[in-house]
Amino acid sequence: MIQVEKAREIILSQVKPLPKERVAITEMLGRYIAEDIVSGIDIPPNNNSAMDGYAIKHEDITGKDTCLRVIYTLAAGNVPKSALGHGEAVRIMTGALIPQGADTVVKREDTVESAERVVIKKVPNRGENVRLAGEDVRKGEVVLEKGTRMGPAQIGILASIKRLAAYCAQKPLVAILATGDEVIDIDEELSTGKIISSNSYTLVSLVKEAGAIPVYLGISKDNKKDLEEKLYAASRSDLIITSGGVSMGDYDMVKDLMKSGGNRMEFWQVEMKPGKPLAFGEINGIPAIGLPGNPVSSMVSFYQFARPAILKMMGSRNLLLPRVNARLRTEIRKKPDRRHYLRGIMKREKDGFIVYTTGPQGSGILSSMSMANCFIVVPKDRTHLETGETVTCEVIDASW
Repeated sequence: MIQVEKAREIILSQVKPLPKERVAITEMLGRYIAEDIVSGIDIPPNNNSAMDGYAIKHEDITGKDTCLRVIYTLAAGNVPKSALGHGEAVRIMTGALIPQGADTVVKREDTVESAERVVIKKVPNRGENVRLAGEDVRKGEVVLEKGTRMGPAQIGILASIKRLAAYCAQKPLVAILATGDEVIDIDEELSTGKIISSNSYTLVSLVKEAGAIPVYLGISKDNKKDLEEKLYAASRSDLIITSGGVSMGDYDMVKDLMKSGGNRMEFWQVEMKPGKPLAFGEINGIPAIGLPGNPVSSMVSFYQFARPAILKMMGSRNLLLPRVNARLRTEIRKKPDRRHYLRGIMKREKDGFIVYTTGPQGSGILSSMSMANCFIVVPKDRTHLETGETVTCEVIDASW
């Protein structure tokens, strides 16, 4: 067995970022920028008002109840009619350009208004309520670094600097194959000794969630010929993910296939629970991750190894699950054999986070994953964690 970090290091060394392609701004959500985005303009391009109010010269304010003459009204999108003279004010709307000569905006609610006069009831600071040109973004500034994931705010930045498209790494094609004579698809009749291939659908969903394109190859029987024929359809994929066929049984064919012909296997078995029987290598020249067949083991292993590989292919700078410290509300006991990834429920409290397990932690109990929003990571050498102890958690669902 090898350690989790070493296994991940080997996998990531074998996968490379995919070539970049030009993507329209409307199709960029969830993609990863493959270039540094530099602004060609200042944002905002000119000084403008942050409030509805009155543009003034701050030096004209002699104190509370200063009275100024209103020379015109200026709406957003219009050009100032004239510069501001001493003793004058311009009634101004949010977003409107600051007239030449003005340096401060008094909020409308801090004044007493009449048609041609305004009395200032609350003295503002110099420069108050004025958005300066370039305050948000400066011309020539890198506004989005290569590897940034494009969310709504990042797309808004792109639009604000007039970029209709940008280069992003291609989405990887990820071939997914379930294996096992006992495994049937969801539309087949369930008979004695058979199980539904839930892995097929969780893995398709996990690949989509990571941002890649799943290519479902179906289910292979436990024989080399059927396995090879199914995997032939993966010849144009960027990554192969299988579930099952990597344990110690006589009919676990995936790891045997990795060791045959021109294929290769880099490692087999990882020092973790669940997920020990994991294999990584190359099949038909394509990186291949052989996940365990048990549903929980398959998902835990996907998050630790397949997800980082997919994110690297897409050019992401952040490959690992976010980590948060939380106080344990469940006593934990384990053997000092491997690192454990317990399914946990994390909640916010006033002074931080708490976490407790989802209940029974067997590798076949898929409901433990459906309830979880994190993994409680228990180091190999720890055998007893007490209630109240601080533990490291990897967040898999931040919707809470």
